Amino acid sequence: GIQNFISILLVLSIAVLHFMNPPDIEIFDSLIGIDKLIHFLMFFFLTSWFVMIYKYSHKIILLSSIVFFGLLLELMQMGFFIHRSFEWFDWIADSIGVIVGFFTISKWI
Repeated sequence: GIQNFISILLVLSIAVLHFMNPPDIEIFDSLIGIDKLIHFLMFFFLTSWFVMIYKYSHKIILLSSIVFFGLLLELMQMGFFIHRSFEWFDWIADSIGVIVGFFTISKWI
């Protein structure tokens, strides 16, 4: 149904955003932390969505899968994209977004 469509759209959107080259604008060079914030927010919202769908089912598998997805995207950047690279801090920001998203949404449902 619609939940599956939205889920696929979210996952694909995050993958595409990971593989895009960021704009080469001077203001972005000075705001290096904005990249980590974007990583955090993408995975915060992705996790929030899946927690709302699955509620309390298979929490460990859900969180592990999303954290692994973030790692996989970073590894793919390193292996398949010329102007992209693996960054530990991006993956850490992804993982923190997963954890914060989980606890934030779990508290509300």
